[in-house]
Amino acid sequence: MEVDMIQKPALAVDPPDANFNPDLTPETGEQYLQKVMYERGKCPVVVCAEKPQSLHQQKTLSGLAALPTDEVKNVAHRALIPTREWETMQNQKFAELRDTITSYRGSAQYKENLQRTHVFLNFDDRKHLHEYCANNLPYVSILLSIPQRNLEILLEYLHEWLQDSDQSSSAASQQQDEPSDPELCDVAAALTPSVTSKEELHRGDGYRRDWIPQWIYAILACLIKPLEPYIHSVLRDIAKTCITLRNELKQEDEAKVLPLNLLISIISKHFNQCDLGDNIA
Repeated sequence: MEVDMIQKPALAVDPPDANFNPDLTPETGEQYLQKVMYERGKCPVVVCAEKPQSLHQQKTLSGLAALPTDEVKNVAHRALIPTREWETMQNQKFAELRDTITSYRGSAQYKENLQRTHVFLNFDDRKHLHEYCANNLPYVSILLSIPQRNLEILLEYLHEWLQDSDQSSSAASQQQDEPSDPELCDVAAALTPSVTSKEELHRGDGYRRDWIPQWIYAILACLIKPLEPYIHSVLRDIAKTCITLRNELKQEDEAKVLPLNLLISIISKHFNQCDLGDNIA
């Protein structure tokens, strides 16, 4: 008796008959279950999975761009690879900058300057953002007035522009206002050792060619951890793009490789992407 009760359907529904129309939208619970029965009857008893794609076709995706994982190989000339001492020094400077920014966020001066340095940026307009970034230095005072979600969006855009060599060679043409705190805000000078003065950064003669790495570096310094997983994916793609661009340089291009090496080192060491670093051991 108990066995019969267990095997008895809890909700008896007649199976669909010859007049059943699967194209009609179910109007009752019984019609819905009949449609489920009909669709289940169409499913094959045995299903074979498709042959997976070969490894060289698989890609790592992140928002706006993707790079084949196995096509990012470090084949740059040894002269372009940074030394362990150089990486240690740059990472120490970056850590000190992040500590300074963290302390500044907790100060009373931060909220006071926040109202004074706020800049309206339309994050739905890539052209507007591109023009602003290409023509303005990435002052921390400006970046701290931008919500982190928008900084993450801008980071994805910068990665997209970094992949375009023509965009990377764009030059700034507008004059900058002096920041309220130059020692805190002028991160561009820390990024490009080849730049010797603030006046050179403002020249409208095509000199400032590293504005994309400058903005990426500044945003990395301002990001609040922990980060969302997809942002780590974006950071990996940025480092892979830097490796790819470095592979295209010649031995004598030591000045051009500095910003690329800096981003690779910062992302690999400070954002736990050690497999992309140059001096892993």
